[in-house]
Amino acid sequence: MAMPVANARAAGTLPMRSGKKGRQVLLIHRPKYRDWSLPKGHLDAGETFREAALRELVEETGISGEMGRLIGAVGYRVGRRRKVVRYYVLESERTRFVPNSEADEAVWLSPPKAMKLTTYERDRQVIARGMELVAEPRSTRIYLVRHAMAGRRSLWSGPDEARPLSGVGQRQTVAITNRLLERPVTRVLTSDFLRCDQTVRPLAGAVALRVRHHPALAEGADPGETFELMRTLRGHSAVLCSHGDIISGVIEKLAADGVDLGNTIEWKKGSVWELDLVKGQVIAGRYRPPP
Repeated sequence: MAMPVANARAAGTLPMRSGKKGRQVLLIHRPKYRDWSLPKGHLDAGETFREAALRELVEETGISGEMGRLIGAVGYRVGRRRKVVRYYVLESERTRFVPNSEADEAVWLSPPKAMKLTTYERDRQVIARGMELVAEPRSTRIYLVRHAMAGRRSLWSGPDEARPLSGVGQRQTVAITNRLLERPVTRVLTSDFLRCDQTVRPLAGAVALRVRHHPALAEGADPGETFELMRTLRGHSAVLCSHGDIISGVIEKLAADGVDLGNTIEWKKGSVWELDLVKGQVIAGRYRPPP
């Protein structure tokens, strides 16, 4: 089940400017890869992610501006290596593109047109999340994960907190990781039960984020504390891994409050609820069934 941690670190930007018809974002064309993407590049020795993001933008485009907030980290595989990229909002001040060996074209487009043109799903997710943060800096995206399949409780002789994932659960974890890698993420929090930790630790490793245990996600906790935890994550895109009793309590409360949750009200093991929050309140949710 173990997946390699990110061993290549890069940083990128979502450059934007105000156009006659509203906000526009920048995409570049890279002749080497024949793709349309957001500007990004590897960190140099001693650089922070933010420093590398701005330097790479200037080197690849000649464009510069004021660095804004972190959108999140995405991960993907390049050959045998795992790569992680942290993306930041950038308000462009100098917007004239200078062609070079890395990027021979650049276009300023509305966000919907940029999402259609870009080659990569991860860029579409970064653009969408970046525009949400620009429109409402306190908007929050929560990926509420129910842990993957574990061995039977009745067949486990040790403490329940130490019950590990089953073979099926390990395969689910790989699929969950791959599903969330293209979503920009800023935090990974989980119950300290082993089966929850094992479900999200590969994702955290792949995007170079620390796994943090939180009591509001543990089995038997009060779902009200889970809501309070989500309210503290304003402006973040966070993965939270918990148990059936907690997730059922959260989703049933949202359904009772009339929140738009689509047509499916379930929380199967290995499933993910994508919850959108504004000012600490859940305004919508989408259910992603187990892979």
